[in-house]
Amino acid sequence: MIHNLIDNLISATRFFLGLILTTIALQAFLKTKTSNMLYLTTGFALITIGNLFSTIYYVDDVRMDKLLANIFDIIGLIALIIAIKKS
Repeated sequence: MIHNLIDNLISATRFFLGLILTTIALQAFLKTKTSNMLYLTTGFALITIGNLFSTIYYVDDVRMDKLLANIFDIIGLIALIIAIKKS
């Protein structure tokens, strides 16, 4: 029971921190209107969505929701790499 509560608290904290980071990146993109900031914002958003998706998407097999979160993380990290390469 305590383990589930701690897991939920950590997941909620990760989501809200990701949401804050995505919001800050979006504000920076709206100020600059550059493509590298768009990729940066997209990368942060995908990582945040992956975390949310793995938290709320219930799958009988635990490895499946971890797989989905990792796929979003990988795509988000690729977007971050593109953003850094473009700057």
